[in-house]
Amino acid sequence: MRDLLRNRMTWLHGWVGFIGGLVLVVTFTGGTLALFDTEITRWMQPELSNVAFSPMTDDALNRAGDLALSMRRNGLIVFLNLPSSRDPVLRLLHYDGHAFVGTAVNASDGADIPLRDTTGGQIFFDLHHSLYRGPSIGNFVTEAAAVGLIIAVISGVIIHFRNLLPDLILFRPFAAPGRAWMDAHIMAGVLLLPFITMMAYTGAVIHAPRLFPSVDGKHAARPGSLSRSDIERAADSHAPLAPMLHQAETVFGRGKIGFIMFDKNNVIFTKADTATFAMTRDHVDFSAQDGRLLNVQRLHSTADRLGGSMRGLHFIRWGSLGLRWLYFFCGATGSMMMSAGLILFLRRYRRTHGQTTLLKLAETLTLTIVLGLPVAALGLLWSNRLLNAGLPHRSDIEVHVFFGIWLATAIHAATRAFTYSIRTAWREQAWVIAFLGCGLPVLDALSRSSPIPGWNAYTGVNLTAFAFGALALWGQNKLTGPL
Repeated sequence: MRDLLRNRMTWLHGWVGFIGGLVLVVTFTGGTLALFDTEITRWMQPELSNVAFSPMTDDALNRAGDLALSMRRNGLIVFLNLPSSRDPVLRLLHYDGHAFVGTAVNASDGADIPLRDTTGGQIFFDLHHSLYRGPSIGNFVTEAAAVGLIIAVISGVIIHFRNLLPDLILFRPFAAPGRAWMDAHIMAGVLLLPFITMMAYTGAVIHAPRLFPSVDGKHAARPGSLSRSDIERAADSHAPLAPMLHQAETVFGRGKIGFIMFDKNNVIFTKADTATFAMTRDHVDFSAQDGRLLNVQRLHSTADRLGGSMRGLHFIRWGSLGLRWLYFFCGATGSMMMSAGLILFLRRYRRTHGQTTLLKLAETLTLTIVLGLPVAALGLLWSNRLLNAGLPHRSDIEVHVFFGIWLATAIHAATRAFTYSIRTAWREQAWVIAFLGCGLPVLDALSRSSPIPGWNAYTGVNLTAFAFGALALWGQNKLTGPL
């Protein structure tokens, strides 16, 4: 009976793990990079490399409010993102359907800061959240994959429960390829079991209203455009923002306001996601006309606090730099664990289906996801510095470059898979990652006119890319035998 259960779990774990894993590697990789989306955006705007964090002045905030007013008169739903140690400028942003884009002003004097238009790190958050397919199909696929991950975790524990401790202790990286991939998959899966389970569960809970609309859909945000009456009201709204901010800070604390939104006749000061563990989005509302305090909204219900805790665990925006790096390491290792699982699936079915079109297609998809995505991500960073800074619709071009490179890796993988040289394709794409990753610090030094010494967003991105490039260089030397 026990062996029958294990056999059935093996089948479930393999097929759910492979089909869901193709999505999960993308979402885990995107989510891992999105932990530092703000820093990636700063790297992709080298004009900010000489802007240090300084306290925001009242004059700068009031001028940003005037700029927001003019944008609202043009029919945009705009909000102000206040400066922080991670992003030292005050940004005026609006949603373009995929990302929050806009302009930036200096937090000290309110002067405009000319920045190149870029998709920034937002593309990785969107890739993680919805596979860059918007709030319907993409969200449903990623949320269903999160449920599939929970199934794969449970079935994997059942399969390996009897030998869990020996498999955890015994890691043989230089054994036969099949044994080495299995050891790596099991060790990473066991060590990261709490993290992976937590991320899968919190991700599914956060988006439960999408999977089960009857749960609660009343708080879902629906971006849109301002109506003519709203625009006319905005034209009359001109109370300075600085006095409102000081009042809001007496409620939540100094430096605890994250962003400012505008809703018809109201100005909404929202508590920063970094302020507390639970992301509740508490806010203070003021009259846009005269700055009068209207309402303090705190979410006290058990459901709201629980949901905020789930979001806090998942997004970790309240965490220190060290904690976010720990999440990054766990996320990257989780992606590698799932990638090893995809390869193990291919090895298992290659024995009996090695010449079939379906297996070649599976080989193509696996290589495109496992190595093609890092190639596209590094290619995006290279294109950011190589494209002309003043190019019209530049952020859209960067997105096209990202997906174009990713498509090119898929074509390359398919060509090799259908000509029976898939192992060569793995080595070639690993070489590309090695070149792009190890060469990124050089590109940054040559294309950024005012480098800042010490540890900052630029050195962080450069060293991380170099580390993954070095890992790919080491890995391609190990691809001397069959995967």
